[in-house]
Amino acid sequence: MPALERIALSPDLPGPPQGDARARPQADGSAAARAPILVVDDDPEILAMLRDFLESEGLIVRTASNGAEALETLDELVPSIILLDMRMPVLDGWGFAEQLRARQLTYPIVVMTAAESASRWAEEIGANGYIAKPFDVNELLQTIERHRQRDNRQN
Repeated sequence: MPALERIALSPDLPGPPQGDARARPQADGSAAARAPILVVDDDPEILAMLRDFLESEGLIVRTASNGAEALETLDELVPSIILLDMRMPVLDGWGFAEQLRARQLTYPIVVMTAAESASRWAEEIGANGYIAKPFDVNELLQTIERHRQRDNRQN
């Protein structure tokens, strides 16, 4: 398994300051870039913040408030990447990942958590990386674009 990637995302940092020369990742028009991002988190504020931010970047976003809802969403769409919280009611991140394996579905997954054990949790479910809460949005965009381009789905 490839090494896990750790990034931090902070809602206090919505983007580079005016005049910042750093380039932000842009959607490239490929199938992966047009496929939606599935964000799974039980915190409605985090869901709304991520949805609003990613949509403002021209990305298509679907949200789910727990793993069971996310599995239902997967019956309707094929996401380019899943941003997954681990601690949720109804069906947590571990249960969600187990159900994906049972369905023989694989998607790029980036675990989102404030827990110190984020790396271990991501490894436990076979995720591609993890994001530490609070978030840094520029690094989040870079991670999303990097994993979406890999198209490592086998569905």
